[in-house]
Amino acid sequence: MNREVSFVKIVFLMLFIFGAMVMVSQVKAEDNKTVVKVPNDEWPSQVIFDTVSICYQGTLRWVAMGNPNLLNFPPPYPIARVMTVHCFCVLDKLRTEYKITTWAEMLGVDDPLVPKVAPEEFWLKAISCIKEHNTLQGLVTLQSAEEGLKILEKQRDNETITRKQKEETDNGSGQSDSTPEQPEELLQDTPQINF
Repeated sequence: MNREVSFVKIVFLMLFIFGAMVMVSQVKAEDNKTVVKVPNDEWPSQVIFDTVSICYQGTLRWVAMGNPNLLNFPPPYPIARVMTVHCFCVLDKLRTEYKITTWAEMLGVDDPLVPKVAPEEFWLKAISCIKEHNTLQGLVTLQSAEEGLKILEKQRDNETITRKQKEETDNGSGQSDSTPEQPEELLQDTPQINF
């Protein structure tokens, strides 16, 4: 009996020493407050991923506009690959034209509820990729893309005309002092939808 107790004690002591060695050799956690700076104002990997994902979803909707029955089905691998290659082309064009700080400032000025800057830039770069690199071959016809580009230009022209008409009619005359000015910023208490 004495022998069994000493054997159990030895095994327990060895396990205790082994466990202590394992616990001491554990990797210590590092502070997560360090900020990773991107050298030379390059695009961080998270922004690259998000940009390609946004482009992919837009391209998927664009392809489905021609055939609405495709909306509920994921594209087969070869089609998904073609769309991803197209989105990397769009990303490369954006990255070569804009540094990340410039791109972020442009998006920061844009209205988050009705964005105009990013969709226009994505659209122009998508058309450019289709023309120059023949991306989305067989999925989107250039004729439909150019029609979309004309619609985009028409929207820009209409906005310019509307803005000029507003400036001409609103000289500051006829403003009533009895009505308070409404804030142009969004109210903080209202919920905002982010996609």
